[in-house]
Amino acid sequence: MIAAFWKKWLLQRCSWLPTVTFIPILYLLGWLIVRPLLLLPYEIALQSFSLLGTVFTFILFLLALPSWAKYRWGQVNPFISLGLNRFSINSAVQTFFKTCLVAVCLVCFVLIPLSLGQWVEWRGDFSFTTIMNGICLGIGVGLAEELIFRGWLWNELNCLFGFRKSTFFQAIIFSFAHVGALVKDDLDFLELCLLLFGLFLLGLVLALRRILDHGSLIGCIGIHGGLVGAWFLSNFVFLDISSNIPTILIGPGSLSPNPIGSLTGIFGLGTILVYYWKALAIAGRPFNGERKASFKDATP
Repeated sequence: MIAAFWKKWLLQRCSWLPTVTFIPILYLLGWLIVRPLLLLPYEIALQSFSLLGTVFTFILFLLALPSWAKYRWGQVNPFISLGLNRFSINSAVQTFFKTCLVAVCLVCFVLIPLSLGQWVEWRGDFSFTTIMNGICLGIGVGLAEELIFRGWLWNELNCLFGFRKSTFFQAIIFSFAHVGALVKDDLDFLELCLLLFGLFLLGLVLALRRILDHGSLIGCIGIHGGLVGAWFLSNFVFLDISSNIPTILIGPGSLSPNPIGSLTGIFGLGTILVYYWKALAIAGRPFNGERKASFKDATP
């Protein structure tokens, strides 16, 4: 009964409706699952409660993917469309560390000018535990968000709008989805525009990375996770970063600035984007408006 309703829902005439409602419904279900914890006699921190709800939401997302891929994308194995089974172990490791290095270089590109201005001092107050926390945070966030944005979302948008439009739409949605976390910081108009533009460029960079990797998400996870992990370790472990740095140089965010929204971050992302675009041209991988094929065909 439930399986029949689920199939009918996914194949309904309004093809955009499942796409729009999927993630909000999962968030609601994840929240309902952890809701009973509030009835326990001891107090649970709001942040822990929210994190647990997010974990359950992601688990539900993974459980729903096989049937989603089968009925929406015509794939029996969802990992084919998600780009998690098109690599050997050796090439995956090489790609992951190579793209992590790109992310680390981008973070250094943002921090070096700040160190010349004496806004950054070496702290060196770190341990094995804190380093592992940063690494696990980067890998976890990179894997989860790339599965959602460059995996599920990009496939969905490609089915609805075609390859070229979906590439830009996924980057736009990616940028707006991340800005919501900083609304409480009262960003001014310039900060908001810079952050949105920086995140949009990052979404395009990650999309081109997946195309260059023949559909694999490993490189996307390396860049995304590398940025998260490297910035966490820089901001909370290795360095003392002054709170008086102009947001145009460090990015918006009062407690934890986002360097993607800084001028240097945007310039660095733009440089990587141009490099990847040229690499696509050299490799003979066309990226044009006439491409009507499925995402699987577009990234062989």
